[in-house]
Amino acid sequence: METLDIVRLVGGLAILGIGAWFAGRRIGFLVRLLGVAQPMPERVAALRSRWTSLFDEVLGQRKILQWSGVGVLHAFIFWGFIILQSQTVEAIGEVFDPQFAIPVVGSSEWLGFLQDLFTLLVLAAVVGFVLVRLVQAPGRMGRRSRFAGSNLDQGWYVLLFEFALLYSVLIVRGVRAAEGTLPYPDGAFLSMWVGDQLASLGEPTLDVVGVVALLCHIAVFAGFAVYTLHSKHLHIFTIPFTIPLSRKPKALGKLETKRIDIEQMGEDEILGVGALEQFGVKRFLDFYSCTECGRCQSQCPAWNTGKPLSPKLLIMDLRDHLWDRGPSLLSGEATNGEVPPLVGDAPGAAAVIDYDVLWSCTTCGACVEECPVDIEHVDHIMDLRQYQAQMESSFPSEAGGMLRNLENSGDPWGLGASKRMEWAAGRDIKVLGEDVEPDEVEYLFWVGCAGALEDRSKKTTQTVADLLDAAGLRWAVLGQSETCTGDPARRLGVEYLFQMLAEQTIETLNEAGVTKIVATCPHCFNTLRNEYPDLDGHFEVVHHTQLLAHLIAEGRLSPQSPVAKRVTYHDPCYLGRHNEVYEEPRSVVDAVDGLEAVEMPRCRNRGFCCGAGGARFYMEESIGKRINTERIDEALALEPDIVSTACPFCLVMLDDAVQDRTGSGGLEEGQVRVVDVSSILADSLLPVASVNGDDRHPSAAT
Repeated sequence: METLDIVRLVGGLAILGIGAWFAGRRIGFLVRLLGVAQPMPERVAALRSRWTSLFDEVLGQRKILQWSGVGVLHAFIFWGFIILQSQTVEAIGEVFDPQFAIPVVGSSEWLGFLQDLFTLLVLAAVVGFVLVRLVQAPGRMGRRSRFAGSNLDQGWYVLLFEFALLYSVLIVRGVRAAEGTLPYPDGAFLSMWVGDQLASLGEPTLDVVGVVALLCHIAVFAGFAVYTLHSKHLHIFTIPFTIPLSRKPKALGKLETKRIDIEQMGEDEILGVGALEQFGVKRFLDFYSCTECGRCQSQCPAWNTGKPLSPKLLIMDLRDHLWDRGPSLLSGEATNGEVPPLVGDAPGAAAVIDYDVLWSCTTCGACVEECPVDIEHVDHIMDLRQYQAQMESSFPSEAGGMLRNLENSGDPWGLGASKRMEWAAGRDIKVLGEDVEPDEVEYLFWVGCAGALEDRSKKTTQTVADLLDAAGLRWAVLGQSETCTGDPARRLGVEYLFQMLAEQTIETLNEAGVTKIVATCPHCFNTLRNEYPDLDGHFEVVHHTQLLAHLIAEGRLSPQSPVAKRVTYHDPCYLGRHNEVYEEPRSVVDAVDGLEAVEMPRCRNRGFCCGAGGARFYMEESIGKRINTERIDEALALEPDIVSTACPFCLVMLDDAVQDRTGSGGLEEGQVRVVDVSSILADSLLPVASVNGDDRHPSAAT
């Protein structure tokens, strides 16, 4: 055996052996660490229905390509990563046989062509990502950069690794082309060109260059694999497990339910997550999978208005804490020094996650919607909130009154059942079980706490009631028997109170014989439709915009008078992102002649929150710019006459922001109205009352 052959064989085996040892050691650590997490058998059980997501989200790069520019670059690298593994197989084979070709397909012209094509595409993507990182660097864009807080050096190292892999393998293939041993010369156009440039070196020199390039390529490959297992690019290996274990169709809408029986709870039973080992296995995989791309951060309403919460940084901080504590978790030995709590009990307190970070979240779901690796940021936050609220009684003090009111009066304001029908004063409203029986109505109208008790939302309730009458629909309400669905308690983290209210409501609905419900509040809609089934409450639930759109399509509601106004629509998070109801509210508006509908830049699945979700409606907002002000400024830039929405909380938040901008803010009194989309429809059906801004519409039947 010649000297170069010995160097190639011994050197190649040594590099591969060392790389395999370090990689195997790290993989063993990561796998054993997953064993520390809590099992999530329901996720494993759902794998059969989720495995196809690998084709859609991974192979198809669906979520990545939603950001078209960088999405295409990433797709080039990802597809190139798959295709170009064949080059690495060839390189490893060449350690043993200088003329190695992959069995069966190793001499196919199409394989050589694809290899060289994707080599060029990946090189172009590497250059593209270099430019993206330079343009969007935090040093240039500050907090607005989605890379703010990310480990930027790791990204640069990976780009260097990718370039080195491509450069070294091109030399290897070029040498084989020059020596006439490349198995597919007609297809590998780039390798043949490189071979032409190297041909003048002569055979002895080519042999040396080929061996050196081969060993360099294998060394870069082994180093890249080991580095990937220790960096944010670990997602390359974890995505095949993370995405199929995600909630379907996406981790929005409902929260997962673990039944709580306070009376049967043991002293050691924990509610929520107060330590790393109490997180579920999918949460650990989320830590492993974060790419630090910052898409979640770029869309987060809290981060964009100067709050300390970044979904990306929250996951990164928990991940880094897991790496720090990993060895002690596996060994069972005490950690040197005191382990910080996961969440602080006050702003600035020593903890992994700051108090204000946890409580700034509106649970709008923008982070989950954007994440290309299906990280469930909202679920992590809710795990932490449940522990803080239920085990530590640590939450913003102003929310305490809301919780007491829910428990004692059944509504967040503590007004009680006696006030629930005041919106219906002077109207002939049927109460289910008192005035009509279940078989006499088509829908139960779920009014909701805001719709019954908040003055501005009452007008929407009255308008919807008029429209249902105008359509000839048979409907009724629960009246004083209606209570809060429990959504504010659940989003604050007080799960046991949510379940108590939910079970009470489900019992009431079942006793009343309810099967079909229409709700004006997206939060009630989401809870009744998505979350009550986990507590054995099964009902057919629609949002009022869905029902109105259906009634218009059937011709049971037909707009009459044109409304010459410029209108923009704000997507409520719990109607849009959480439940993907985008078209129906717009179709209600579009049915009215004369309107000029304009979209805000952030709309539909990238809509910007009003700031009320996650029980934030009941808390003070004292850090940074108010979220509702940020949103209304975006709307006002379009110079609308009407800002429409389909949620009572969005209506209040946006109307408050308009009032703040009136006068000293540059708006004149009454210049811009904030209304529910149902009011726009009523403007056309009942022009006098609505256009003149009366408190309520007259009977729609007239």
